[in-house]
Amino acid sequence: MNKKSKRLNVDEQFDLLALFFACRGTCDRLRTSTVIRDAKDILIAAGYNGAISGSPHCDDEDVGHLMVEGHCLRTNHGEENALLNCLDLSRIEGGVVTVVGSPCLPCVRKLAAKNPRRVRYIGAYQNSQGGGLVKDLCKERGIELEYMPIEKILETFNKAMKFLQGPGGPFKDLKKIKII
Repeated sequence: MNKKSKRLNVDEQFDLLALFFACRGTCDRLRTSTVIRDAKDILIAAGYNGAISGSPHCDDEDVGHLMVEGHCLRTNHGEENALLNCLDLSRIEGGVVTVVGSPCLPCVRKLAAKNPRRVRYIGAYQNSQGGGLVKDLCKERGIELEYMPIEKILETFNKAMKFLQGPGGPFKDLKKIKII
């Protein structure tokens, strides 16, 4: 009888990837990102929130936010940058999108046009534009919308560290590490 592997499942893997991409975000109102995988669970795109390349970032000294009606317009959202970075938009159909923070309606509308099977989001962002309409749009398009509480992601971090400190793991000889 085979022992069940304790490695991360695919959703957990992409949750952590999304968080790592969010570490590149350049707007401190919400450091966010999006990773997109196709129907075969292959990473096809990623993006984080930030100004377009070569332009000033919110985080740059003496720059700050470009606020209009309560929203910073200096940056592209992680979803927009992931779509811009996707070399084959047709592969999004039937795939899964993972977003850090509640996705806004304009971004979900852009994603929905490419027919992903699911949109998963980690943590809530209370200033998400058109947030109340996101559920309606996803339901209308047959897209499963799944909320992942940050506590679940912390459990995933712990699972990953435990796995990487086990047999064959690169951290097996280090003192046991636990994230919160």
